[in-house]
Amino acid sequence: MKIHVVNHRPPAGLSRTAANLKEPAVRAGYLAGLTVYRLAAAFAVTEDVMRAYVAQHRRNWESLENSGVREDERRTVVYARIARDTGNYNVRPISLPRVTMHVRAMEQQV
Repeated sequence: MKIHVVNHRPPAGLSRTAANLKEPAVRAGYLAGLTVYRLAAAFAVTEDVMRAYVAQHRRNWESLENSGVREDERRTVVYARIARDTGNYNVRPISLPRVTMHVRAMEQQV
């Protein structure tokens, strides 16, 4: 029979405050797909501090990452805010085919 003991003290050397976190670096790591655990280890803070920091900034980071218009030779992707019943919103990509006639019309408007 194994007994699991939870130690609520942070390991030595880890910070219990988000004061020294650099927002652009944490944002880049989060958007690259790092987990909260890995971010906490990388920035030498406890996991609960990093979880609270990410929760506070996540919505802005995701909306900035998915904003504007992106184009390639086959399609144009427009990111739009879709309102929910709760008052929140999701940012969703809307993919449009890249039609030469439409591209020329948009170029003439500019």
